[in-house]
Amino acid sequence: MKHVMMRPRSLFLLVLLYGLLVTVFDLDYNSVFIDEAYHITMGRELLRGDPCPGCPFATGSPRIHPTLAAIGDIAGGIHGARIVSLVFGLGLTAAVYLASTLLLGEALGVLAAALFIFTGQTLYLSKLATYDMTAAFFLGASFCMLVLSTRVASERHRVFAIVFGSIALFIAAATKYLLPVFMPALGLYVLFSHGWRRTILYCVLPIAALGALYVAFEQFAPGVIVRGQIETYRVITVPLKTIFEWAFRWIAFVLLLAVFGVFHEKHGKKAAMLIALGSPIILLHLVTRAEQSVNKNMIFALIFLVPAAAIGVDHMARIFSSGTRSRAVRVFFAAAIVTIYWAYGVFNLKWLERQYPDVTPIIEFFDENGFDGMVVAMNGWDGVIYEYTLADRFPRAKWINLRDVDAADYPEPAFVEHVDFVVCEDLFYGKITPCEQWQEYIDRDFALVRNFTIEHSWGFTDATIYGRR
Repeated sequence: MKHVMMRPRSLFLLVLLYGLLVTVFDLDYNSVFIDEAYHITMGRELLRGDPCPGCPFATGSPRIHPTLAAIGDIAGGIHGARIVSLVFGLGLTAAVYLASTLLLGEALGVLAAALFIFTGQTLYLSKLATYDMTAAFFLGASFCMLVLSTRVASERHRVFAIVFGSIALFIAAATKYLLPVFMPALGLYVLFSHGWRRTILYCVLPIAALGALYVAFEQFAPGVIVRGQIETYRVITVPLKTIFEWAFRWIAFVLLLAVFGVFHEKHGKKAAMLIALGSPIILLHLVTRAEQSVNKNMIFALIFLVPAAAIGVDHMARIFSSGTRSRAVRVFFAAAIVTIYWAYGVFNLKWLERQYPDVTPIIEFFDENGFDGMVVAMNGWDGVIYEYTLADRFPRAKWINLRDVDAADYPEPAFVEHVDFVVCEDLFYGKITPCEQWQEYIDRDFALVRNFTIEHSWGFTDATIYGRR
């Protein structure tokens, strides 16, 4: 009997080992992404006590993930910063396992952990040094503690679980300012589980107190600038049909399995509850039609949808194996479903890894041809990438946007400010300000020195570098 009880936990450890190995051996999947460089740079400035010009613009507390990413960067460069996300990713998988085990039993808990680690978003965000996985970890930890509060017998332990779950929810919301969208749903979960008194005293009041203290005393608490940033994201909208397709591409399979879970004889109501808990972020994107980070944000829905999907896999395996009582047959069908799910996750992972430009050729060009003190103008907002990767080699180099370069039209178009190189990339980082706006200025004093074609999962980007004649 003891051996039987240990088997699911051993499988869970294998799930964690899979996530660890797949991530660690592929940390070089792409060049540093702009958000990674941005967060690490903020964290470095905060750790040194330097002014942090980017901190007021951050849509999450710069003191939480950016400082952790900077510590990882100090220890191991971009690999170390990405490993910080890996630690939180494995921790989140453990939180999903524990919450699912408490709700559904250990066998379905292991299945939920496997489904979670097999999704493309989980593995991708576990090696992306941005605040998404850190925020997801605290959201998952909050849910785990709130589920625990319904399973303990002691009143003191129940109160502790609610309070710590509420604190974790606040930290998740502070890490990424999008996550207060989950507060009403999780508040209702506490309300239906524990009643008004405990909900107000141990859930609402702690969050309200922490929020008031944060806004009152935190130097970089969300203010007018952050609201402007969020408003900018909201303005970048797409048609409802498009945002529906983009959002459900990342959760369609898991949501289908979760819907099957609703018809489970024993856990059907729990599957419906879990689908409801995971819906706020989905509804937010559908209502606002904001496309910003929709593929990454679905990780927050998966925390709740995956346990429901585990119920669905169990229900489907029972349907497929109807007419036999053999446990081995049910396991076979469940394994077949999970294998298809895993393959779908690998496909999504490979797409996600190449969704952003791999600017390694541009970094290598400046590493070979740049010089300290050079001024590089670009039409995108990606200067922080090169500042981060090349700062040790060229500490006095300046990376500026073309919009910030002084120019004159008389007697002929020309840059007034001295610029040594111009980088143009019009499809991704520079799509808002195409280089053609400055082509006359570039043609006068610069010559094309390098042309790159960058392959993405969705197409190709042409990048050009001009050098002063």
